[in-house]
Amino acid sequence: MKNQVLEEISKGKVVSGGLLASKLGVSRTAVWKAVNALRADGYFISGLGGGYVLSPENRRLCGEQLRFATNTNIVFFEECVSTNEEVKSLAQAGEKEFTIAVARKQTGGKGRLGRRFFSEPGGLYFSALLRPKYPAEICLKITTAAAVAMAEAIEKTANLNPQIKWVNDIYINNKKVCGILTEGAFDAENSTLKYAVLGVGVNVSAPKDGFPAEIAETAGALFETRSAPSLVYCALLDTFLKNFKEYYEDIEKGAYLDGYRKRSMLDGKTVTYIKDGKEHKGTVLGIGDGAQLIIKEKGRETELVSGEVSITRYE
Repeated sequence: MKNQVLEEISKGKVVSGGLLASKLGVSRTAVWKAVNALRADGYFISGLGGGYVLSPENRRLCGEQLRFATNTNIVFFEECVSTNEEVKSLAQAGEKEFTIAVARKQTGGKGRLGRRFFSEPGGLYFSALLRPKYPAEICLKITTAAAVAMAEAIEKTANLNPQIKWVNDIYINNKKVCGILTEGAFDAENSTLKYAVLGVGVNVSAPKDGFPAEIAETAGALFETRSAPSLVYCALLDTFLKNFKEYYEDIEKGAYLDGYRKRSMLDGKTVTYIKDGKEHKGTVLGIGDGAQLIIKEKGRETELVSGEVSITRYE
């Protein structure tokens, strides 16, 4: 009953208690009890002239708000292990491209290199199903295009100035606020992707009890001092999807590259990286046309298409 009422009042229009009762086949008292139960769960619901509507400033993220705001096929989870894993299951079941899984909390959120991604309530955690008709190596371009799309969405939604740390992290004031992970299922016969899963995690609001000690010095949030209204989450996802779809439709042309280069936080920095199993140190020259990182070491240029890079000094 709560979910049915929530769906009806999440569409931006005031719905009378009588109309809800009639549509759902229950008494007005049952509707009233469902509304109060939702309020107890943390949803902000306005009561206007005997009607109900989910308040725009609502701070409890819900699937119906996201579906309404983005006009996208969204599968919403209060909690799941990993939205990437959920989308893999949806892909195997034949769901269409740009089906999105969103969670308020992940118990097993994943970062690159098998790392755990902190995913407590307060963040926007989602994964998108992609069915690209490109060679397998397009995964790097998907990740970098997504980084630009999210950086632009943060600029528009939160009025902040994000930078991108190659290849998949977004920083604000030298603190990581977003991580991106693209995983692909490959067709070995023709070297194409059966499908790809684009996973994004954004620290929108700072966690109530702070970040875990192991990441407290490096993690940040878009809203450090207050809880962001759910309207921000909706706008962030909607803007990201619009930006990313535009880049993705013709991703091989690399229209996102100028935006990536403009926001790159590694240019001119001395970095440490691993190549061919050995640790190297060099200076970042920039981003290549294939989204690879170009580094100069001992007078010679080298390119990275994957791997881990850490800044050894700020200049």
